[in-house]
Amino acid sequence: MQEKTFRIPYSILSPTGCLIAFLGFFLTFTEINCNGKTLDTITGIELATGYQHDIDIVQSDDQSTEKQNPERYDPNIFALNGILAAIIGLVLFLIPAMRKQYALHAIVAGIGFVSMIGLMINLKTELMKARNGESGVVNINLDLTFDMQPGYWLVTAAFLMTLVVDVVMWRGSRNRSIVES
Repeated sequence: MQEKTFRIPYSILSPTGCLIAFLGFFLTFTEINCNGKTLDTITGIELATGYQHDIDIVQSDDQSTEKQNPERYDPNIFALNGILAAIIGLVLFLIPAMRKQYALHAIVAGIGFVSMIGLMINLKTELMKARNGESGVVNINLDLTFDMQPGYWLVTAAFLMTLVVDVVMWRGSRNRSIVES
């Protein structure tokens, strides 16, 4: 009697990776810390769509809960590209004619992966500019840090997994088409 083994079909890993990446944008991507204390947490969707910070560095005598003129940050282009790559990857899987276009899927996953790396570099660079006084956002000498959180790493890993799977499937389909001809 032959023993049955469970194998995950590679074709399901690509859309699963894009779905995990998309859902990961709703998790915390980064924390802003000052001297070990968390000042604010930012989700991926907030980075992609723009957000208002929750930081109140200077406590006023007025303890009202309303913030006056809260600063709104524009969407981060890298986060926006990342979430769009996840959405496009899912849409490509939903179109039956596009499901086996592995090279296109790999390009989309690659854009998502590179966008996530670019996001981290961009956040760290902007923080360094603010520390050096090159930006008007932070003009005081505080030990501010961005710590990347599990949501960011989940999305980055999902894009990398999707990229690797799509490249393997693309190469396999190319090799089969060469053998068949």
